Amino acid sequence: MKDYYKILALEFGAGILAVKKAYRRLALKYHPDKNKEPNAAQKFIEITEAYEVLRDPLKKNEYDRLYQAYWGITAPEQHSEQLYEQIYKRKQEKWADFGRDKAKEYSSIPFEEFAKRLLKEISVGANYITNAIAILFVGGGAIGMLTILPNAFEDGSGLGLFYLLMIVGLLYLIYRLFLVARADYKEERKRKILNNK
Repeated sequence: MKDYYKILALEFGAGILAVKKAYRRLALKYHPDKNKEPNAAQKFIEITEAYEVLRDPLKKNEYDRLYQAYWGITAPEQHSEQLYEQIYKRKQEKWADFGRDKAKEYSSIPFEEFAKRLLKEISVGANYITNAIAILFVGGGAIGMLTILPNAFEDGSGLGLFYLLMIVGLLYLIYRLFLVARADYKEERKRKILNNK
């Protein structure tokens, strides 16, 4: 199994922000326009493949489960080892094909434009720090209310139900804030980076 974390010089389980940072550093180093070493193009393909899997939360989660089972950190869930190996091989082929396609796309971009694109990615992500802070703030409020919830039910004043409803409301608000931020980020990324505007 390809160790995407090792390819990006990261520890297993590194977060998506660390993955993006590692990719930016390595991609700028191995971009075919900049690096003329014989293995640079292959290295660029490998790091792009690793990045494209580990930057996507769903693919990363899937890869992490496969990684843990493959390297013996956890036992494979409900599959025989042979079936599990087949599942991994299919996924690996799909990820490798996608990574090669993306590497071709990225390497066809002149280095200066590629570097600008990576910097735009950082600036777009930075615009959503306030959203993350709002989500953390609301989450902190929900956790704070959870700590007083048992006492509110014990005192018999009826505040327990009120606090419970408030917690549910705060959790829903967190969910909605996340969905809106994610949709806005995808749209802004598409507009500013993918369309080169």
